[in-house]
Amino acid sequence: MKKVWYIIQREYITRVRKKSFILLTLLLPVLIGFTTVALVEIATNAQEKLSIAVKDESGLFEDKFRGMDLGDNLRFKYLTNNPQSIDSLKNIYQNIDCDGILYIPKIELEKPLGIAYYSDNELGITTEAHIRKNLTEEIRNRALLQRNYNVDTIALFDKEVSIEKIINNEKKNGSSEVAGIFGYACGFMIYIFLIVYGAMVMRSVTEEKTNRIVEVLVTSVKPFQLMIGKIIGIGAVGLTQFFLWAILTFGINMLLPMFLGDKMLAMQSMQQSQLANTSESTQLLMNISNAFNDLAVGRMLFSFVFYFIFGYLFYASQFAAIGAAMTDDSDAQSFTFPVTIPIIISMILMSATLSQPFSSAAFWGSMLPFSSPIIMITRIPFQVPWWEQLLSMFILFICSMGMVYVAAKIYRVGILIQGKKITFKEIGKWIFY
Repeated sequence: MKKVWYIIQREYITRVRKKSFILLTLLLPVLIGFTTVALVEIATNAQEKLSIAVKDESGLFEDKFRGMDLGDNLRFKYLTNNPQSIDSLKNIYQNIDCDGILYIPKIELEKPLGIAYYSDNELGITTEAHIRKNLTEEIRNRALLQRNYNVDTIALFDKEVSIEKIINNEKKNGSSEVAGIFGYACGFMIYIFLIVYGAMVMRSVTEEKTNRIVEVLVTSVKPFQLMIGKIIGIGAVGLTQFFLWAILTFGINMLLPMFLGDKMLAMQSMQQSQLANTSESTQLLMNISNAFNDLAVGRMLFSFVFYFIFGYLFYASQFAAIGAAMTDDSDAQSFTFPVTIPIIISMILMSATLSQPFSSAAFWGSMLPFSSPIIMITRIPFQVPWWEQLLSMFILFICSMGMVYVAAKIYRVGILIQGKKITFKEIGKWIFY
């Protein structure tokens, strides 16, 4: 055990001292910080204040436009009782301190044709959608009133039906979409970790084998000790990098308000003014809040750490065995394909799991050790029964230990072989030596 600890220390310290590790660890949070600053600057400085004059010959929309302003960024100037024609106004709208003029002719509610916007500059997508949405609502309501329909009654029945979810005799208020996003984020993080740091284990083994350093190392330690020390050491590097990213990102986000406080408040007030009259946005925020309240945070953290560690152990041991078996870099593609293809399939299956988290495919995907680190962590936000999760964890634990044993059998033979073309058949024989 003492020798394994020395190998772990060597692998860990060697990598965390590398300039590439330090730069990458510092660079990502800094890039996130710069992105945040850029978004705040764009939202506060690049946002042009737009003033639109409204020439309404129909006389239907005056009250509507008085409530359509979006803070200081979008204001409507209703030209009440203006005698000038649209032909003269559209050429002199700048003289009344406006950026454009919206012309609404006398329209038929059944065929609202002829509405036009005159300006030297194109309307933005959001602004155009805002105007179109409000005009459509007003025309619809007036058409209904003209037919003696009660608009308030119709609006009452226009609301979407809400479904109360009772899961295992417990009421759940959260949104399935939000739970799915959270599960996808966790699964994607594990996917990245398995691919990046599993490949790092393979490259480390290959480099030592190519440079013949391993021939010196095995005189002092057993091949199994060397392999497990390397896997744990590189895994610790990955965990350290994730931990530092989290701390640095949190620290930068805490410091940014000290330098951009006024601008961030301005951006938040602007967003609130845009969402003030949007019931869908309010409902989305409520769904997000309820979803996080429904999530068992302790269970999620425990599950993420478990599948993070044992999923890595399961795949890293395979990558270590491949690194030991390879005698040429050209063999890498043929040897790594059988290992990486289950990870890629897991990512594809994850999309189906988000749609049907309790389907047969999702169940078996969360039981098989090749896909369970990604699939089960995706399903847990949907309140998977504990017996399924415990069974999945037990299978992954046993298979991880078995994979380490098999990889060690391959590693002890392959690590000392040089200049010989290795086949899968020969690797299979090493397992039973």
